Amino acid sequence: MRLRRRLIGWLGQLLTIRDTPEALARGLAFGFFFGVSIFWGLQIALAVLASYLLRGNKVLAAAMTAVSNPLTTLPLYGLCYFIGHLVVGGRGPMPDLTQVATWNGILALGPRFFVTMLVGTTLVGLVGAVVLYLASQRILAALRRWHTQQPPEAMSRNG
Repeated sequence: MRLRRRLIGWLGQLLTIRDTPEALARGLAFGFFFGVSIFWGLQIALAVLASYLLRGNKVLAAAMTAVSNPLTTLPLYGLCYFIGHLVVGGRGPMPDLTQVATWNGILALGPRFFVTMLVGTTLVGLVGAVVLYLASQRILAALRRWHTQQPPEAMSRNG
């Protein structure tokens, strides 16, 4: 119940952002794409830059990069590595991804790891960003239409 209230509150805040549904959707998509990317430490800057250049919402782009966080990192990057491994044609088993916790561990995985991760994160990021853009653009446009059709007294009761 608490999660539902937070989600409704977050959607309500999205509706009050003064931007078009297209710009909001682009911001979410850029944030997801760069949030999944292998460019750790540059994710927010790259998402905001892409949003600036392609007229997406910069705040949502920055916020959406949180898709990769301490709770999601291992499963998310495990999926990305697996996808990259399938595409690149990796040999042998997947590496121990707990090595990614330190720079020495990352470097020990070698260049093949980086290529595999780059391919995997790019593919997962692209597919996720396209799906997120298409879905959120439609949902946000519909919510915006609904929100503007509500009488002021109904909005104060619901908000």
